[in-house]
Amino acid sequence: MADLRTFIDRCPTLVKSSGLGIGDSYRFAVAPGPRLGDDSMYVSSSMTSGSDTLEGDSVLVRIGTTLVVVQEQGNEPGGDKHLRQVAEAALRRFQTTGS
Repeated sequence: MADLRTFIDRCPTLVKSSGLGIGDSYRFAVAPGPRLGDDSMYVSSSMTSGSDTLEGDSVLVRIGTTLVVVQEQGNEPGGDKHLRQVAEAALRRFQTTGS
């Protein structure tokens, strides 16, 4: 998890797309995650195209050598209000069923 945090922190905060979405901007940031598993982090990402911004945030939870990732995709800014609850439910399912 420390290596992943370092990798994301080292990435540019602004990346210009060179594909179909020419001019699109992507931003990534790491924040402490909810206290789940052995370690957790919150990865915030946003894509801006013109005046439109979409967010796609994730909660990553390490349990031993397993990484559980819960990702929310393409919401308006602030649309991640249920992400923590979904991550908690995914973690409980993993701990119960192993998948």
